[in-house]
Amino acid sequence: MEEFEIKIPSDIEIEDAQEKLGFKFPEEYVAFIKSGYDLGDAPLEALEIVDPPSYADIYEALESARKSYDLPVELLPICEDNSDYYCINQNGEVVFWSHNGTTDEKWANVTMWRNQMVLETGE
Repeated sequence: MEEFEIKIPSDIEIEDAQEKLGFKFPEEYVAFIKSGYDLGDAPLEALEIVDPPSYADIYEALESARKSYDLPVELLPICEDNSDYYCINQNGEVVFWSHNGTTDEKWANVTMWRNQMVLETGE
């Protein structure tokens, strides 16, 4: 299996992404981005903010989710899972949003969400 190199964004790229996305990133999300979007062995790909974007492009995912699935504007997708999204909200919480609507799945912050994703894969 071929590994691809994840580009860790600079502080300037992170600031630019916040401006383009219209969303202030919580500190835990910035730390997650700077970790290289590390989800351990979880079978999920975190959405990336880098330019040029990979196939896990946060800008494209956001546009698609809002246009196709009416993703609420207060949510920012950070990870896609078959047209469902793990999103951060304005409070820094991670919520699972299904294209069928909201769910009750929620984590207090990105760190807790990431730890749960890694735990579920038995890392």
